[in-house]
Amino acid sequence: MENKVFEALQGSLSPETNTRMRSELNLKQLELDTMFSLAVSNVALTQEVGLPVRQAAVVQLRGYISRHWSIASTKYEPGPIPSQEIKSQVREKMFALLSSCDGKLRAAAAAVVAEMARYDWPDEWPQLFLQLVELLRTGTRDQTHSAMYVFSEWVNADMSDQHMEQIGTLLPELKRIFISSDNYSVSTRALAVRVFSDCIEIISTIAAAENDFVNTHAPPILKEWFEPIVAVFQQPICNEGANSNISLKTECIKAIVRAAQGIPKHVTPYYGTILETLWMQLRDIQEPFQHAFVYENSAHSESATNLLVSCEDDGEACSIDGYLLGIFEWLSKAAETRSVRKFFVTKSGEANKIVPTAFFCQLISSLMCYAQITTEMLDDWADDMDLFVADEDEEGYRFNVRVSVQELLQTLDMTFPAALALALASAAQERTAIAKQWRLEGNSNWWLVSEAILWTIGINSESIVQQQENNKDDIPVIELGSLFETDVWPLAQSAQFPFGQGRAFIFASGFAKMLPSSIATAFVDACAKAVADVHLHPAVRLSAVRAIGNFSRHLSAETVKPQQGTFITGLASIIPHLTEDSAHIALDALHATLRVDQNITASLEPVISEIAIGVWHKYPGDVILTSIVIDIVEDMAGNPQACEALAQRALPVIGSAMTQNTDGSVIASGIDLLAGLIKGSLSPLPQGYTESVFPALMQVLSSSLDSEVLQSGQACLKYFIQKDAQHIAQWHDATGASGLELVIRFIAVLMNPEGSESAALFVGDLATKVVMKCSSFLSGDALAELVRVVTSRLATARTSSFTSSLLPFYAHLVARHPAEVVDLLDGMHFDGRSGLQVVLDAWFRNFLDIQGYYSRKVSAVALTRLFALADPRVSSISVQGDLIPNSANKGKIVTRSMSRTTPDQFTQVPATTKIIKLLLAEVEMDIESMFARHDGAGLSSVLDQDGLDRDGDGDGDDWEDDDEYDLQDEMGFGGKYDFLSDLIDGGVDLDAENVDDDDDEDVLADPIYSQDLNEVLGTFLRHVVHSSEAGFNTNIEPTLTAKETMLLGKLTNHS
Repeated sequence: MENKVFEALQGSLSPETNTRMRSELNLKQLELDTMFSLAVSNVALTQEVGLPVRQAAVVQLRGYISRHWSIASTKYEPGPIPSQEIKSQVREKMFALLSSCDGKLRAAAAAVVAEMARYDWPDEWPQLFLQLVELLRTGTRDQTHSAMYVFSEWVNADMSDQHMEQIGTLLPELKRIFISSDNYSVSTRALAVRVFSDCIEIISTIAAAENDFVNTHAPPILKEWFEPIVAVFQQPICNEGANSNISLKTECIKAIVRAAQGIPKHVTPYYGTILETLWMQLRDIQEPFQHAFVYENSAHSESATNLLVSCEDDGEACSIDGYLLGIFEWLSKAAETRSVRKFFVTKSGEANKIVPTAFFCQLISSLMCYAQITTEMLDDWADDMDLFVADEDEEGYRFNVRVSVQELLQTLDMTFPAALALALASAAQERTAIAKQWRLEGNSNWWLVSEAILWTIGINSESIVQQQENNKDDIPVIELGSLFETDVWPLAQSAQFPFGQGRAFIFASGFAKMLPSSIATAFVDACAKAVADVHLHPAVRLSAVRAIGNFSRHLSAETVKPQQGTFITGLASIIPHLTEDSAHIALDALHATLRVDQNITASLEPVISEIAIGVWHKYPGDVILTSIVIDIVEDMAGNPQACEALAQRALPVIGSAMTQNTDGSVIASGIDLLAGLIKGSLSPLPQGYTESVFPALMQVLSSSLDSEVLQSGQACLKYFIQKDAQHIAQWHDATGASGLELVIRFIAVLMNPEGSESAALFVGDLATKVVMKCSSFLSGDALAELVRVVTSRLATARTSSFTSSLLPFYAHLVARHPAEVVDLLDGMHFDGRSGLQVVLDAWFRNFLDIQGYYSRKVSAVALTRLFALADPRVSSISVQGDLIPNSANKGKIVTRSMSRTTPDQFTQVPATTKIIKLLLAEVEMDIESMFARHDGAGLSSVLDQDGLDRDGDGDGDDWEDDDEYDLQDEMGFGGKYDFLSDLIDGGVDLDAENVDDDDDEDVLADPIYSQDLNEVLGTFLRHVVHSSEAGFNTNIEPTLTAKETMLLGKLTNHS
């Protein structure tokens, strides 16, 4: 067996393709022998065999273990599993290889041991952990490194809070190795820190359930570790062979980031020291970073690269990038912590204006250095412009130092918006002086400095513009005039630096609202020329494309209108040449441009329609491109001068996609396009839709089992009903069935209890729209049957998402006809329960899961009207109340098996009581949402003012008062609402950010839409309390929790 394995392994290393493939197939066959693992282990230990074959043997064994060692493996393949006797021998041999003289062989063996530990420890290999710990304590340097490698694979993947005893044993050994710089290599010490980091993550997972345990053990652990970690940070960057410390610094920064994320309260005492240390490190790295990675022709490039890029023991290059990414991530976390805010901001002048500290300004200047485009990025972009587009997208998929800087700036903007703008202005002055001097000296790197300045400020353009709009003193938040003179115009005129020239376009468009009309006009004209000039560098044209979108959205129509036609034709000429990965930016710009002037848009309808439909036809499965095309089609359909011509072009293409295609995703995409066309059209729909497209749509939906097709069909039919309900009700097919009857039959099919809930996810919206628009076309019996069908499905619903999607149907009915609906539901029965019981139980369990603010409004209003009925059939129904604390699970992380053994228990309360509880929860959720946007403390902090104790210790010092800085003050929100009642009294428009249905005319026409829900609920609850409706004082009030009582008191004491 060993000879066969040896020959197959040797053949698998052959440079000859056929030999290698035959050997690999042979190894697959040999794996089905239960002796294979032992044979391959013996080959790996045979000294006479060459190292490449021995290494291949260990690698092959690792794959075998994942496939054939245990049925618990996610990669398990059917076949014989080795006996325990064989497994024991294999484990012994692989453990012995941890002492091999060859580093690669040791690393491969360590990976195998970690893989076996996943399945065998502790039951079948109980001694493994202590064996590895003993290697750490008494082994040679190589053995220690091997054991540490095993732990680095094992702890992260397979240990959990159930292994705290082992972690307690391991941590002291890790610490000893980490601080023993004379006895262990840097790579071994780095692995020790990595395992420590994994242990911290495990500890953080139990912080909520075992708060006392973490509070007791975390502080001494961090105290022991953070001092030597800070000492590592304080060391200069070293890259001299075995003394290179880049990898060690990288693991150290990852460890403190994990600690700050997982147990932030216990990291608080160290923030100041770490911040000062890391800041000095950033300053020290800044200059060599630029020479190594940014300035191609620098005389110091070679020495800087040698300093910042090291070669690890395994031959892999280790760059300073990982260390910098960790520093920026830690700074993002630190900036959100109150104890560190004094480093960033202070108050100035008699008005106590929030201003940045000197450190904050210097940090931003440093970030502008690190944000410069690297030579590697330029090379990548030169080879592939799709990468340039992706890197410029806010949600790009590549992560590098520049993207990390972007994320840090976004955090700083959320935390210190006003101070950041001032810091950006200060840093820009410093960096601009350097760019100007280099430009005058003929140093070609000047454009990189200027580009980074504009990129850094441009990231925060939206925030700066908003601050300027809210600035009552009319003092510029940032001086754009000087920036245009020193950085924007020089870049805009530098065709030899296309990526810099493109940045000028994008920067100007980001501040479109703040631009003087002359500058705005100049850039609009320049973009029009750029997008039409096929000879320009692609980076400039693509940047102009992005700018066109911004200018079209944010400049006045009068400014853009003269170039709108050129914009549209230029974009139309570019789009066919863009790939699937880049076309979205041009389509998005085209969509924005269409809204400038409807007349110009209509005159270019042939061009626009051809491009939009062409892109859809080419990429029907691309979700992003399709969604933009649908937006374009929707807008064009709403243009009275273009809608008819658009329909003539689009409907045949859509019809063909629905009827002549077998790909479900393409059919669904065609239906989505039809939905956009209908949604944007005027009501009633023009002739041709219902007569030609509606029958084809119903034919597809009646024969399809594809969930994607059925979901798209539900949404499309909803818009059909919304726009043309009367026409659909009057239309009849060859059998005499009306269009409305076909829709209701479709709903009934989807409501089949045996059907897929995923396929019917939007049927609730469709049924609701039928009720809203077609009541006058439905007989009482037909409407009752629709209610019965939906309720029958609701009674068997399995998921919360599906259940909550059906509830607006009942909310709309109850809000308008509460008594009739109660009568109807009470007369239905499903498996021993009345329809009323089915609906109320589902409604109350999923009340807070209803999606869409309008639907939530209707649901809440419907409950007030249901309560006001005072119908004994409602009050007699018992439903789930409050959670009863489970002593068996107290202080534990509840697993699924524990939940089955000791499931949660709830009180039972009358439906009327539950209604009051749910409405209080609705008020609380709205106010929590408001506080999250403007304060961050939450409703609990308001309730605490009156003595209600809040549970838990929070995340550290985020709840402390800070006399030097108040985030509310910077956001203009502090002190405005001293009492909860002020919030309910219209002080804050809690609906302002919840306009998810504002394009539905039926929603806009509903009086409930325009009501202030919190005012409605406040009035209702005050009435219930003061009149003791439904026996509030005796039946409902005693069941309220302390928090509900406190909230209700604040609501009812306000009149």
